Amino acid sequence: MLTTRHGLVCLAFLVPTAALSAFAVVMAHKIVKQGPKDYRRAELTDDGRGIRIDLDDYTKAPGDFGVFDPVAASYTRVSEVMLIDEDQKFVERRIDPPGSGPERLGPLVDWTPDVFFEPSAVGGRYEEVDIPTSYGAAPAWLFEGENTDVWVIHIHGSWTSRAIMFRDVQAFSPLGFTSLVPSFRSDPEVSPPQAESSHLGQTEWHDVESAVAYAVAHGARRIILSGWSMGGTIALLTAERSAYREQIAGIILVGPVTSWRKTITAGAARAGVPAIGAGLVMRLMQVPLFAKLIGLEEAINFDALEWVDVPDRVAVPTLVLHSKADQEVPWEISAAFQRANPGTVTLISLPGAHHTQEWNASPHTFASQLTGWVNRTIATGQS
Repeated sequence: MLTTRHGLVCLAFLVPTAALSAFAVVMAHKIVKQGPKDYRRAELTDDGRGIRIDLDDYTKAPGDFGVFDPVAASYTRVSEVMLIDEDQKFVERRIDPPGSGPERLGPLVDWTPDVFFEPSAVGGRYEEVDIPTSYGAAPAWLFEGENTDVWVIHIHGSWTSRAIMFRDVQAFSPLGFTSLVPSFRSDPEVSPPQAESSHLGQTEWHDVESAVAYAVAHGARRIILSGWSMGGTIALLTAERSAYREQIAGIILVGPVTSWRKTITAGAARAGVPAIGAGLVMRLMQVPLFAKLIGLEEAINFDALEWVDVPDRVAVPTLVLHSKADQEVPWEISAAFQRANPGTVTLISLPGAHHTQEWNASPHTFASQLTGWVNRTIATGQS
């Protein structure tokens, strides 16, 4: 009887422990692993001038966006909303430019904020180059500028391709700088394949450091780091740790992750997970054994990825462009980041847009705020 009772007590302890462990693994995977594509149903409108796609907060957002058809492996750019049908749950958007649409579409597509699709669509001269890294050559796009003294390193976020930064290259183009758009170790195009998990910028910054070294070796005298989402984390780490810190003249951040603790906690709350659960997962991610379990090469040091709770950590002039409508990385985190670094950080709120879609909502406003700040803040004349 005692043995049975003891066994029941142990079982009662193990069941919640096992459930808690499973929860921690699942949540940690959502943080560091790429999730499945969120495909939507879509078709061409009857006149072929637009697309009809499932209605949600993203597909009805104002601005220009892209639609990728995985069957045809083709992209279509769309612009203004022509019709929203709340009853049938679809939205119709105009194909841009007119007449550029495919002969058929769907039935499932991927909705993307990328609107250029190919480097040639951005304009100007470009070439594909290889950046030497610790694991081999990482592909990058080099856009030649009139100003070869100032280079911009465009840093994408987690589980997006470097093509997502074409919008950033386009916004910088009036300044005439040279632009470099590198890949890093968690990108699928890197060969041989490297990290299967995102390290939240903790290891990826080394690859951006390699891009900085490439720029300096090819004539760059000043570097601007421009990072979107997790790319913001990488930019901040690079500015602090780079062997070329003296050449880094400024940082541009768009919807940046400046506190992974606060960003993960906010995401958990949005998913209905209590803060205590998010805190547990983050504590476990700092344990090497758990980190290995979820596919990380090393445990995450959340203190090293924290710029909000550490006053005056940012030493380089920094511009943050962020929408107050961003739910993935709440604008309030950027506001706290600016308050923690009042001497170096400028925060500009842009028109309502989803995460890193500030350019899509208003390309002109985005570019004018960016170029205006650079011209006022960073000496960019060729020497």
